[in-house]
Amino acid sequence: MLFVFAGLEAFAQDMIIFKDKTVEEVTIVEVTPDYVKYREYGAPINSVTFSIEKDYLSKLIFESGRVIDMSISMMNDERVYAGQRERTIKLDVSGISSNYTFISYEQAVDPSTSWEAGMIFIGAGFENQNVVSDPERAMGLGLNMGYKFKRSPNFYMERMRYGHILRGAYVKPNLWLNVFNYNRVDYDHPPDPVTFQYPSTRQSATAGTLMIDFGNQLVFSDQFLIDYAAGVGYGFTTKYVNWNPSNYGFLGGAGSGTPYTFSFTLKVGYLLPNK
Repeated sequence: MLFVFAGLEAFAQDMIIFKDKTVEEVTIVEVTPDYVKYREYGAPINSVTFSIEKDYLSKLIFESGRVIDMSISMMNDERVYAGQRERTIKLDVSGISSNYTFISYEQAVDPSTSWEAGMIFIGAGFENQNVVSDPERAMGLGLNMGYKFKRSPNFYMERMRYGHILRGAYVKPNLWLNVFNYNRVDYDHPPDPVTFQYPSTRQSATAGTLMIDFGNQLVFSDQFLIDYAAGVGYGFTTKYVNWNPSNYGFLGGAGSGTPYTFSFTLKVGYLLPNK
């Protein structure tokens, strides 16, 4: 029993654990948003007090057994963003003029990451109504899934945080997969003398790509947002390309002359109220 109580007495003190795993036995006097003040363990109350910046520390362990994780900053502390809307429905306005409608849903995972998934309705655009401007008359569906990683700042300032949990510049790996039918226009034969249209056959196509988007998302009044991004990747398509490299959501892909793919999105969204 004496040995047990002696052991408890030995560990009944505050400890500072540094990020390099160094441990100091101290008496913690005060914890501020930026510093930790302490005295040497066993020193009298009126002795000198030391201060150390929180950026050096990993954890604080108090005599009572309470542990404070010092690695959590305002940038990634979810409590800072409490009450903000974390979900949004978005519409790609650039796709409507390119013969498709792209609707997506985004959900924040934490302050620095989120996931996004959407559906592409190929043929649900303005060009599909005009045979001259859109002789392919494509119709089909597609899926898109991605995961956003927000850009970390080059340097940190005190009390720095994101303006909104869904706001900020990001990198997003994402996957596209489209299936559609289209008119393959044969420009090697003369057009019809009456309709002046080239002969065409209805064919099906599958296209997909793995891309990395580089973009930025702006949030206004915790209700609306604008998301713009450009992407580059590597993909494929079974579509016969003679004049139109679009796979409805992205351009290019092996089978169209180059395996590289490119995309541009301009989305507007509405932030859904929290549950």
